[in-house]
Amino acid sequence: MIQTDLYSFSYKKGSLLPVCKKCGAEHFYRKGKNKKGLQKYQCRRCGFRFVWTSDLPKRHFFSSIMSFAVEIYTSLRMANSLQGVTDILKKAFNIQVSRETIRQWVLDSKVMVLRRENISTTWHADETYIKIKGKGYWLWVVFCEDTKQVLAWHISKKRFFKDARYVLQKALDFAGVKPEKMITDGLYAYAAAVKKVMGWNWRIFKDKYNIESGIGKNAIIERLNREIKRRIKWFSTFQSMRGALAFFGLWFYHYNLIKAHILT
Repeated sequence: MIQTDLYSFSYKKGSLLPVCKKCGAEHFYRKGKNKKGLQKYQCRRCGFRFVWTSDLPKRHFFSSIMSFAVEIYTSLRMANSLQGVTDILKKAFNIQVSRETIRQWVLDSKVMVLRRENISTTWHADETYIKIKGKGYWLWVVFCEDTKQVLAWHISKKRFFKDARYVLQKALDFAGVKPEKMITDGLYAYAAAVKKVMGWNWRIFKDKYNIESGIGKNAIIERLNREIKRRIKWFSTFQSMRGALAFFGLWFYHYNLIKAHILT
């Protein structure tokens, strides 16, 4: 139960919406403003008046509503456009939220770090094309074969050695252990980056580094790339780099979370 002051909403456990502190109803209408300029509401059932006060500072909506909206926008299972999320909130909870508000919620969201367990000995690396402000960028992904986790990702303008090295080092830092095998699509930048990051000499590199197309051993990450393309089909382009980083940070978090749940 969250109660920020005497006349604020109460909050019912298991519900996304605040409720009237007096009778527990979830239906209100606006009834002027108080001396501090805060919007007052009146319960349709009992007539009790109260102020809309979120459980978050300087926010109009409750944290559970914001989390729910961000999840259905970014998660793998419930892919929706910004307009789709606003329609769901309106239909399910009778809440009117603009698309820009939902976009800001996504930008402000924080991504939790998953636990590093059972990291596979075989990693796959690939990159796929996306657009930000109408210009082409590359999304780099390093993928674990057994756990189906995305170990690292990175967005860059070009496909250079420094970008391949950065995403591989990020994956190594996350996993905490070197893979026994690396599989890529043969992009020239990967070979030098793998040798540099993994510290393999030429003989070890030759045994552990494999080049496969999307119809061979590397097909597993190509399927992930197709899933990414399917999810971002709503966007002709991302509006900013910040928006793209926020979206993929949350999307990969939900992707890993779902895969971890399936495996357990």
